[in-house]
Amino acid sequence: MQQRGKSFPGRQSYAEQGRSGRPKAILRLSLVFWYLWACLRYRVNPWNYFAINSPRFNWEKGIFSKLDMDALIPPALRLRQHYYDAGVLPRHYPVFLKPEWGQNSKGVVRVAGENAYRGFEKTAGRGKIPYIVQEAGPGRKEFEVYYLRQPGMKGKAAFLSVTEVVNCCEFHHPVNSIHNPCTRYREITPELPAARLDMIWQAVKGIGDFPMARVGIKADSWQAVTQGRFKVVEINLFLPMPLVLFTENISFLKKQMIILYTMHLAAKLAKQAPVQHSGLKVFFKKMMKM
Repeated sequence: MQQRGKSFPGRQSYAEQGRSGRPKAILRLSLVFWYLWACLRYRVNPWNYFAINSPRFNWEKGIFSKLDMDALIPPALRLRQHYYDAGVLPRHYPVFLKPEWGQNSKGVVRVAGENAYRGFEKTAGRGKIPYIVQEAGPGRKEFEVYYLRQPGMKGKAAFLSVTEVVNCCEFHHPVNSIHNPCTRYREITPELPAARLDMIWQAVKGIGDFPMARVGIKADSWQAVTQGRFKVVEINLFLPMPLVLFTENISFLKKQMIILYTMHLAAKLAKQAPVQHSGLKVFFKKMMKM
């Protein structure tokens, strides 16, 4: 079962969470506004956004399947995961039970023992999306690497952001999310030398070769990431939110500049999206699975 963290001095009150939610809403609206503006400028159909990663869309299932993504991860970087079966017990606990498709950790449950694992069977059977079991990553820290490739140049990153995910509640292997009041984000990109950032890009760019993605990883440190010593926890392709926008150490003005730049890139990538894959069709097939 999911565990609740203990009270922590840095944890926000509900009133503080409400106040912090307003800037987040403004940032989300800014993302949409500047993306639509860039689409007008470059004469792009806005729906093509959903076709950017469409070659990896599972049309039969109507989702970006986590198991499909798992197959693209090099074995050395891959965590063991499989469809949930109450009769097949994990080798170790805790494990994470996840819908085969989801985002922002929606529906993810941390299971600490056999009774909770077996007891999840009824919940797993009620949803439209089957659940998968993923082992816990061994790293002490969690990072999110968000990138957009240079349009027309697959090997080059036009934008790369490395965000450290910090949980201020007192338990291991938390379910971090933008909706979790214990989750904090700290942007570490400005602290990393250009050579180190390039090493991180080299470590993640071959995982699926996506034009745009956010890759969640577990490692002991960012130095370990540059050396390829990490495990991939999640790959977000449908609406990969740049978590730098939710960090507390980047100014609001800087975030607006990031939005303007990345949404121009997104529009250019949308213009190059495969024409045989309808972005509108991707969107509606995905919404049917919600």
